[in-house]
Amino acid sequence: MIETKRIARLSSGEIADVQRQARAKLGECRKTQDVIGTQIFSILSLYARVFYYPLGKIGPWGITYMWGLDSDDRAEKPFVTINTSISVDEQVFAAAHELYHIWFDEKAEAIPASILGDTDEHGAQLDFSELKANRFAADFLVAEEMLLQEMRIYSITPHQISAKDILRLATLFTVPYKTMVKRLHETEMLTMEEREQYLAKPERSIEQLRKRYSFSLPETANRIALDNLVDLAVAVYEKRKITYEKLQYLLSISNLEPSDVGITEPQVFIPPSDDELDDIMEE
Repeated sequence: MIETKRIARLSSGEIADVQRQARAKLGECRKTQDVIGTQIFSILSLYARVFYYPLGKIGPWGITYMWGLDSDDRAEKPFVTINTSISVDEQVFAAAHELYHIWFDEKAEAIPASILGDTDEHGAQLDFSELKANRFAADFLVAEEMLLQEMRIYSITPHQISAKDILRLATLFTVPYKTMVKRLHETEMLTMEEREQYLAKPERSIEQLRKRYSFSLPETANRIALDNLVDLAVAVYEKRKITYEKLQYLLSISNLEPSDVGITEPQVFIPPSDDELDDIMEE
């Protein structure tokens, strides 16, 4: 039997509050009967200006800045950065985690790379605000009704759940393996002992199983996208308010070329030579 370690926990009342918050927001977003997955990025863009940038594998998963730079007043929308060096399922979880802070905490936040554990990168217990944000992200991304529905579809039986089943569900909902393990325990599909057994699996072993069963995730691609910068740059170019060279520069920030968005380089006017001018005059 695996010995379970003492970890900080939310009270039943705090959990109930977070569950109510998640259900309410799912209703507002019209997602009560839908698997969210990567749609979370579109939802986040409704409430924040989102930057996608590769901050490194061990960098923070996400950063939220709630205030304007020049005053203490709240900005019209907070700024959120999502680290595109991490896997897409981790980006999805980070986005949902940041939404909790935007909707309910209204504070600046940096998500450490160790967020899926019970402690931060220094081994300290996560504070209750972080625990609430994690629980909210899990409830929002993996609503219990949707989880039960997918388990029925794939004939997954509570307390007879294999690592393959967990990876299948994690892939369906586009959430990290550890998040799905914890979610199955929270919904009483796994015992605490089963939870600890599956959480104890090394990451290398999990990746090997993912490849064995062909459960793939979208490529991270280290993409760079700065809110609606590309659209704005193309729009002002089409209105002839910036040069082609300026457009090239603005698109290069997102590792794009004008041809990537359907714009070709304008032809440069070449004046006729002296001989060509003489021929024209003779005509």
